[in-house]
Amino acid sequence: MHDMKAKIRAGDGSGSRTVRGYKVSDVTFSEDENCPTFMLANISPKFDVGHNLSRMEDIVQAAHEVSADILVFPELCISGYVWDADHKHEVQEQLKASDNRRPEVKRVLDGIRDGLVAGGQGLNMVFFGNVRTDKSHGEVHAHDSTFVMAPGADYNGVFYDKIFLTPLEKLFFRRGSDQRLVLDAQCGRMGVMMCYDVCFVEMGKMYAFYDEVDVLITTAAWRKEAVREYPLLDLRLDNYYQFIWRLMNSALAAHNQVWSIGANCVGEFEKTAGRFCGESGVWSPSGIPLLHASDEAEELIIIRNLEIRGHLRHQAKEDFDYSLDFDEVYRHIGDMKPKRVSFDGQRDIS
Repeated sequence: MHDMKAKIRAGDGSGSRTVRGYKVSDVTFSEDENCPTFMLANISPKFDVGHNLSRMEDIVQAAHEVSADILVFPELCISGYVWDADHKHEVQEQLKASDNRRPEVKRVLDGIRDGLVAGGQGLNMVFFGNVRTDKSHGEVHAHDSTFVMAPGADYNGVFYDKIFLTPLEKLFFRRGSDQRLVLDAQCGRMGVMMCYDVCFVEMGKMYAFYDEVDVLITTAAWRKEAVREYPLLDLRLDNYYQFIWRLMNSALAAHNQVWSIGANCVGEFEKTAGRFCGESGVWSPSGIPLLHASDEAEELIIIRNLEIRGHLRHQAKEDFDYSLDFDEVYRHIGDMKPKRVSFDGQRDIS
């Protein structure tokens, strides 16, 4: 990868191993141990809150054991994914049972947060997907959200509500308010997206060029199977959505010259027998995929010492400069300011 001036190699010499019953693929991006180590959970949440919480605890402990700094779970990893209108009541009851403030859920989440390491190397940030409820004008609304844990922070106050909902998700959730979430951490600036969001290029552009993030973190429950066929060309894709997952993450990174890191569900969804495409992974600002998980099996993947701050956008200037071109020709669109949360000891900006 000459454009990144980095060597990808096995993280601890083993490449692949088992930790707490999970296959772990482990690579190293750079020699700089001041850069963060990411772990992504390529897992299959069930329609069982207790089961999902127990597995979250196991994976968090695995992250501690392998010295990961940042752990990313997929979308709706506590409740499991929603499925159809015919079971709307059952789905809504499941979402209520998974709320962060339910005693059994809160106990687990508080325990995870309290175990995070402040002010040094060690697990210090956890992204996870869950339902978020709020009241407006006397009505209770549910949002499909990503929460962020950090030492000393209230994870219920650090969240991003999914803006772009699929038709199925609109049956259960209200869309977000258009407010992006920007995290200023010691290792770099992060923007948060969810699943279908990555198909809408304006959002990535806002994060990259207005908010100047170094990395986009995406939590997802991205499906695998969909058919696209061109008979006269003898061309057929049975897993079209999987193709789009790869394509959109590469494009998100390359178009905006930022890192793209996505954690996705994998395997068969017990309620529909449909499949999620997995392939949780890391895409460089060049758009090149550096590491991705299985598209069939549960797996934890680790990339160590990832240089996300100063993400080498400057290397493209010998041929082109997206940032300069953007500033010269793009007409500003009025936009709600992002909610900004600092985890590096500096003053929070809201």
